[in-house]
Amino acid sequence: MRVLTIVGPTAVGKTSTAIDIAGRISGEIISADSRQIYQYLNIGTAKPTDKQREKVRFHLIDFIHPDDSYSCGQFARDAEAKIEEISARGNAPIVCGGTGLYIRALFNPLHRLPETNKEIKARLLENLNNYGIEHLYKKLHTIDPEWARQITPKDKQRIVRGLEVYELTGKPLSALIKKKRKKSKHRPLYLGLTIPREELYKRINVRFEQMIDQGLVEEVRSLLERGFNPRSNALRTIGYKEIVEYLQGNITLSEARDKAQRHTRNFAKRQITWFSKIRGIQWCNPKELEVIEAIIHQLKMG
Repeated sequence: MRVLTIVGPTAVGKTSTAIDIAGRISGEIISADSRQIYQYLNIGTAKPTDKQREKVRFHLIDFIHPDDSYSCGQFARDAEAKIEEISARGNAPIVCGGTGLYIRALFNPLHRLPETNKEIKARLLENLNNYGIEHLYKKLHTIDPEWARQITPKDKQRIVRGLEVYELTGKPLSALIKKKRKKSKHRPLYLGLTIPREELYKRINVRFEQMIDQGLVEEVRSLLERGFNPRSNALRTIGYKEIVEYLQGNITLSEARDKAQRHTRNFAKRQITWFSKIRGIQWCNPKELEVIEAIIHQLKMG
């Protein structure tokens, strides 16, 4: 089955375009956004508004605790299940988001590796804090030298994951990923959204100003007061980490704003580079309605 997949840089207008199309083809939207998965992070992740959610059903939003981790492989499995579920209702699944790794994992399945074990991971992270990353890297080099050579000695996430997989399976991670990958059940019908770079950067700057006005500082303060770890993946994302720095007294609010806007612009540039390498994407400005009409026609024709 071909699945409409809307991609592009942050702030380009993916969500509104997906909602418009969904309303015309009985669609439901599967978010491919690695920040919107987190509960309680609302303003800084530009989640769909309540009004937007009333128009169209969204999936894979607001379901991961801010201190928990979530992998590309997990997304691929969850999104595949949602595609089947939506199709069974007679509706059209629409994947929409800017996290390239999620989308690649869905349509180019990753190797099936064991789920994270919280106890093992917690112990490894404790060892990391007590003995340092060099100690864990040496240990990884002993049990899985091939994986150790593929990553850098400072790559905490992949070092810990390599050690964790070995403890869970007794096999090196490098050996497990050599196994033949499965094929995706679905094929993407890509729609890429693009606007002039100057206009995109202006949107990014204005949107972050709006997030501040909407209460982003208060949202982050509330998350910290509730005990969420400022070093968690959720709070280390763009927009949140800069406000955390401000609340910790390390920078001014003006500096936090400038840093967040700059980091977001750089992130958008990386997204553009990533998606430009994918073959078969039909690129258009969201205002180019004839291209969107052609996409809708393709979907209706099957």
